[in-house]
Amino acid sequence: MNAPRPDTPPDSAQDQRLRRSLREALARAPADGLQDLEARALAQWRRRNPAPQHHGPLAALQAGWRHHPVLWKGALLALGVAGVLLAKPLLQPDPGIDELMQPDVLSLMSMGEL
Repeated sequence: MNAPRPDTPPDSAQDQRLRRSLREALARAPADGLQDLEARALAQWRRRNPAPQHHGPLAALQAGWRHHPVLWKGALLALGVAGVLLAKPLLQPDPGIDELMQPDVLSLMSMGEL
């Protein structure tokens, strides 16, 4: 059976014209014409889709961000947490907390005298 598949969209008139003109062009082409046609199609594709140009490390980071945003967001979150954890010892602790953490003060607190 040659029934069309249900998920295949119906051919449009423009699609039919394109197919007909391609068949006619291939029928009129000499034996070397296929290579010429391939070269022209490839040249046209290259003109429409230029190769991406990287202009430095910032462009590479932007391209990476576009292709893997979840990975980059996770990496930034990890760097932020690491920065907070590394900056915490640099901050001066409260001197009152240090006095309360002395062993004699802790023992008085546990006996209920303080």
